Amino acid sequence: MKKQCVLILDPRGNILSGGIDVIERHNSYGKNLLKYDLEVFSTSQTLAYSRKLKNVNITNVMAPTLNAYKFSQKAFKLIKARNLDVKLLVSGDAWESYWSAFLLNRRLKKKVPIQIQLHGDIANPLWRRINIKNRLRYLFTKISIPKADSIRAVSKYQSDLVVKTFGVDRKIISAIPVPINDLSQVSSSAKKRAKTIGFIGRIHKDRGIWEFLEFVKKLNSQNKDFKIVIAGSGPDKNEFLNQLYKEVPKSRVSYLGQLPQEKLARLWKQIGVLVSMAPVESYGRVMREALVAGVPVWATESSGVKDLMDRCEKGTVKILDLNKSTSALNQDFEILLKTKVSSKFSKEFVKENNTYAAKLAQSWVKVISQSKQS
Repeated sequence: MKKQCVLILDPRGNILSGGIDVIERHNSYGKNLLKYDLEVFSTSQTLAYSRKLKNVNITNVMAPTLNAYKFSQKAFKLIKARNLDVKLLVSGDAWESYWSAFLLNRRLKKKVPIQIQLHGDIANPLWRRINIKNRLRYLFTKISIPKADSIRAVSKYQSDLVVKTFGVDRKIISAIPVPINDLSQVSSSAKKRAKTIGFIGRIHKDRGIWEFLEFVKKLNSQNKDFKIVIAGSGPDKNEFLNQLYKEVPKSRVSYLGQLPQEKLARLWKQIGVLVSMAPVESYGRVMREALVAGVPVWATESSGVKDLMDRCEKGTVKILDLNKSTSALNQDFEILLKTKVSSKFSKEFVKENNTYAAKLAQSWVKVISQSKQS
């Protein structure tokens, strides 16, 4: 008897390379799917994740690839070998993953609905101006988005931009945030927060690291006693740190590298204000973790920041505007250091966060049900 399943296609290997946290997130999706099995066809340069998972089966198909045709070919062979009855294809993006799903669909006996997962803020004009790769992906998205049977966005503002930019029917879009695992591990910040700026995440030009250097330079001209805590890594790490040490003494910078989730969850005691300089942000997971820990957020305007400001208490998230004078920036910093983040946001968000995996699984079942009726 064939095994009925929802199949996630991940030709670039984002799931297997994302670590335990990402893999456990997919395990929670499978736990909530109930009626169907959850299969993931991913890629990796190393061996497939070997830990026994109860709710999702992750298969390492090949090395990471941009070749959608080759990936779909291998995926089809696996489906036949495993006797899978695929009810829904889920693509993790609107380019390589989607076209893998599209080509695979042409091989299957019955047309299967496709859901596109949108994580990046691809409908924001700033996103496609970041680099040539994003501009090319935007062109692919203009073709793929109208073909999707379902679209999963991660915030209301992201959904609104997708409708406006690509002209898709709002009925096929669901705004379901990415669930954050182990929020219970997040440590509350110290009662008297340290005079530190936290910069957490991928060290890449797409994340606004050069704008962060400009910000540090301006703030340092007014304030010489703040420190900087950096957690993360990326292709621009060395150049970024070298430039940063030219702006402030090395003794005032604590670079911790890439931290596992449990250590990152305890880091908040060392941070006074979280700074995010990403030019585009669809959701802002780290910003939400900061508020859960009681740390205020200072961030450049984006869809994710707007969505967060709608939900949190006034003043706990502030827009960081580099066009402000140095004295005005320093004043904002001092105000944020004194800002108390109550537990209200934390309680409400933790409760809501616990529903996201179930909501995504329910959206998959709904798409399958609707496809049967059409």
